[in-house]
This record gives sequence, structure tokens and C-alpha cells, in this order.
Amino acid sequence: MILRPTLIYGLGRDKNISEIARFIRRFGFFPVLGQAQGLRQPIHAEDVAAVCVSALQAPCAANRAYNISGGETLAYRDMVARVFAALGRTPRLATVPLWAFRLAVTVLRCLPRYRQWSAAMAERMNRDLVFEHTEAARDLGFKPRCFALNAEDLP
Repeated sequence: MILRPTLIYGLGRDKNISEIARFIRRFGFFPVLGQAQGLRQPIHAEDVAAVCVSALQAPCAANRAYNISGGETLAYRDMVARVFAALGRTPRLATVPLWAFRLAVTVLRCLPRYRQWSAAMAERMNRDLVFEHTEAARDLGFKPRCFALNAEDLP
């Protein structure tokens, strides 16, 4: 059985929402490329764990692959705004042209925390990365939560 999760967040250990939160705390703003309207379905790590357990107990899951996504679809820009809200800050998103983003990423990659960053990450801000999880809901009883951050979800 294969489970294909979308953007995983939660417990302050992920490499997605937690990195956005760290950047916001450090710099007070978050850079976005263009309109940053690519759709996302963040899935909480606890929901991923729960569906893993369900899949192990479901005979029909053998030799199957399932998309597992969060219970809500939202634009990248809106997802980042919710991180600001969870941090108790007013959203400050800076729209940056691609050439400037590439330059900034090149500079940031000199810092150990940002070595894995790339311009491709920014370009994906405007691409939809959403997947139906109806088969997982049907076969595994999968019911993911909406994207809601609490203190335990942030580093």
C-alpha cells in the first residue's frame, strides 16, 4: 500500500509550515512570487498517522495507492496569512519578481537553515497542488481536519 500525502504540517517538526513560521519570526514578512494563488490542501501529521493505522487494518488497502490531502483547499497566499495569524502577527507578504527571488534564494542558501531552498519552491506558489482523497475516505474512513494551526503546530 502506498499513501501519497500533500503538504504535511504539524507538531513544529515539518519542513513546510514550520519553515514559513521561522522565516516570519526572523524577518517579520514572507516573500511570495506573483499572486501566490496556487491551491494547497495542507494535511496535519496526526491525520497522516491516523490514516496509516487505518490502512494497515484495512484488507482492501493491500496493493493500492491513495492520495491523502487536507480537509480544506486554500491558496498559498491564504495559507501563509494563516501562519501569520497563528503567530499573532498581521500578514506582511512581499510580492517579489522571479529574478529577485532567485537572487534572494542564492544569498539565503549561504545560511545553513536555508540550504535546501530553491527558486523552484517559489515558482510552485502559483501552481495548484491539490488531489482528491475520495478513495481514502471510502476505503479507510479518512476524514482530515481543516487547516487550523495551534501553538503545538509551530516551532
